[in-house]
Amino acid sequence: MPPPNPRISWLPAARALLAGAALAALAACARPLAEPIPVLMYHHVAPDPGRDVWTVATDEFRRQIAALKAAGYETVLPGELRAGGARPLKPLVITFDDGLLSTLTEAEPILRAAGFRAICYLITGSVADTPAERMKYGTYDCLTWEDVRAMQSRGTFAFGIHSHSHAGQPDRIAQEAAECRRIFRDKTGVATRDFCYPYGAAPNHLVQAVAAAGYRTAMVCADRLFVPGLGADWLRIPRVSVYGGRHDFSATPPARAESGAIAADVRNAGVPLPVRGVLRDSATGRAWNLQPPDRLGPELQTWRWTDLPADLDPAALQVEIWEQNGLFRYFP
Repeated sequence: MPPPNPRISWLPAARALLAGAALAALAACARPLAEPIPVLMYHHVAPDPGRDVWTVATDEFRRQIAALKAAGYETVLPGELRAGGARPLKPLVITFDDGLLSTLTEAEPILRAAGFRAICYLITGSVADTPAERMKYGTYDCLTWEDVRAMQSRGTFAFGIHSHSHAGQPDRIAQEAAECRRIFRDKTGVATRDFCYPYGAAPNHLVQAVAAAGYRTAMVCADRLFVPGLGADWLRIPRVSVYGGRHDFSATPPARAESGAIAADVRNAGVPLPVRGVLRDSATGRAWNLQPPDRLGPELQTWRWTDLPADLDPAALQVEIWEQNGLFRYFP
């Protein structure tokens, strides 16, 4: 705002107007300079996820990506966010931990068909040179350096580092940070500046070691959205966990309880997972959220929505079960 002109005689009303404008400017400064961005954390994708909470069914992953695409999301990579510049209207970051083969066989074709990109964080000690030498992380097959180079050339996946050993000791991970970058560059001819902490643990000394090794972004596990504005911690970017396993959701028709609340019994016959409940009025499109205190699993839960408009017709209401941060729907 330019300095006031001393030749102008300010009236009281004008002073009040300026005061209001100043307060509005201060309020604007207090607001985040960027909207929250979902950063999704995946691990494994497989046709049958069984009871593994970190394995998302291939068909479910396809539905999730289609829902995000339909909602208008466009993917960006962590380094692009850090670099600033123009962003999509609805940016989204998709990450995969551990460097598993399913990122190539299951995830890449689905992402490519949607025009989406993602970043995969490699455990460099589990990446063999050729398919004949392919290693495992737990029971899962891992990518090879041949796979990584081929995926890089296609452009759907970028790659970062998830340590060399995936050890649970931050001191060890700190010692590995710089060497992992060197290994990656030697094997691919490309430098990476993106890191992901094993088990999401990021104590200060490990963060400092990651920064000293030349990384400019790093991921933790925090199940909240990331605000890339002033004061953002680019070496502790929070991610939303996407849980897997086999699921079978059900919900009774909503009904008005004696208390006046709208209630429904819900259940997930598969692996328990955190969800969000939505009560939707099909007549008007209005919706009300509910955050259950417990994960939804085989034990029956009764969800109750209170403080609703009195004129609601229970026959027009439907219960929906959504991913915990409301990005895609699980049921119906």
